[in-house]
Amino acid sequence: MASLGERIRKLRKEKGLTLQALAGEELSKGMLSLIENNKANPSMESLAYIADRLAIDKNELLEEFSTAEIRKLLQEVEELYKVDIMSKELIKEYKTIVAKIQLYKDKLPFRYESARLLEIYSRCSYHAKIDGWKSSLKKAEEIYEGLQMINQSAEIHIFRAMTSFTEHRYSEALTMIQESRKVFEERVRILDPLKKLDFDYYESILYSAIGDGKNAIRIMQNAIDYSKEQQIFYRVDSLYRLAGFQAVLDKDIERKNYYCEKLRLFANFLDDEEMEAFSDAIEIHYLNTVSHEFEKANEIIDRNLAKHEEITTFLFTLEKGKALYGMGMFEEALVWLKKHEMWEFLHHPYDLSLHYEKDAYLALVYEKLGDHQSALEHAEIAKVNIEPMPDLPYKKFIMKVYDQINS
Repeated sequence: MASLGERIRKLRKEKGLTLQALAGEELSKGMLSLIENNKANPSMESLAYIADRLAIDKNELLEEFSTAEIRKLLQEVEELYKVDIMSKELIKEYKTIVAKIQLYKDKLPFRYESARLLEIYSRCSYHAKIDGWKSSLKKAEEIYEGLQMINQSAEIHIFRAMTSFTEHRYSEALTMIQESRKVFEERVRILDPLKKLDFDYYESILYSAIGDGKNAIRIMQNAIDYSKEQQIFYRVDSLYRLAGFQAVLDKDIERKNYYCEKLRLFANFLDDEEMEAFSDAIEIHYLNTVSHEFEKANEIIDRNLAKHEEITTFLFTLEKGKALYGMGMFEEALVWLKKHEMWEFLHHPYDLSLHYEKDAYLALVYEKLGDHQSALEHAEIAKVNIEPMPDLPYKKFIMKVYDQINS
């Protein structure tokens, strides 16, 4: 961490000035040398004079880190920082980012680059479970507010609300999102289109998390309609996925077909195979869970397993096991159900409930194979997991299996 004298010497050399050239007529070369070597402290008048000769603001000399240094750090951090599906590898990268910013975070000046560094530091610290992220996030928000950067302030409000979501405080998170939205709408009257869609997206997720499918659909549809009106594709794929999945829960085949087709068209437009796989995943889930067309589901699963190896574990192994069970292929179903691993970063009750079905299906398979003890164990695991969840079809199914195995 450079001292005041070291910062003056560094800037002088960067500008190609000698001690005499910087000292000019108002400072002696000897006094400037003492200042640079931290053997004398300049008066505010001398500091203003030196800053003027260096063509910078005197506040930059008082700051422990130069603008150039902060901008360089931010550039390095932005190149490392990714907003992606959470994973252990991503958390390792976040820890690297936290270490890079740690030295600077408490002495950053009041400027955009500092706010962005503090925001990234807070986000990475939260996901990496490192203490201190709240105070840094508050400082970032204060700077954004002071600079009248409304969208950036809104981003912090959304992030703060979604930390409650990841900690499964769903009602609290919904209230926070709604209150934040009201604050920003009152301040700017009309939200930036992308920020409006962010609020819509998260509000719909949180409505569904508390089991209010009706309001979740209302917000989703409003957001989709708004996207069409504004010709904005931001979050459209996520909204189609949410709407399609909600349609499966509601057993609304017409609405499910509509959103799956929209998702496929959008995937084709972007040439995005992963998005297409998600559309198939919604269809497969409907076939297995609602219409019980197991052979058809299995056919679509196999087609995807051949194309999307990197996402098959998460999307298709459980559904493959369910399809095989439905087809009476119990040994094969057991193999696929055991392959399924639940992603540890799931937080939405829909996602959690769906994946808790694994143990219920294992209980059914073991019962068919004559291993009643294993069936009892897995039925109990499924019951314990599902009990805190909302009354979705998955909970009814799991409790029915539990009663069946224990009867």
